[in-house]
Amino acid sequence: MNTEIKSQIRKFIVTTWLNGDDRGLKDDTDLQESGLLDSLSTLALISFLEDTFQIQVNPADIHAETFQTLDAIATLISSKGIKNG
Repeated sequence: MNTEIKSQIRKFIVTTWLNGDDRGLKDDTDLQESGLLDSLSTLALISFLEDTFQIQVNPADIHAETFQTLDAIATLISSKGIKNG
C-alpha cells in the first residue's frame, strides 16, 4: 500500500514543482532540505493529500518530521486509514 501512496505523492510533487523531472527524488530525499517544501508548498501538499486520500490532516500532524520525506508522508497517510488511493 505504501508503494501506491508514495507513487501518487511522487507524481504530484514531480508535476507540481519539478516540471516532470523526477531525477534525484528518492523515497528518503529530504524534501525541506532540498528546497521542495516550504510553508506554502506544504499547504498545497496537505490539500492534495486530503483530497486524494480522503483524510483529515490535523494540526498536530503538521511538523517537519511528518513532511520530511516521501516515506514519512506515506506513513502519515497509512496511519489515517485511507479510503482511496
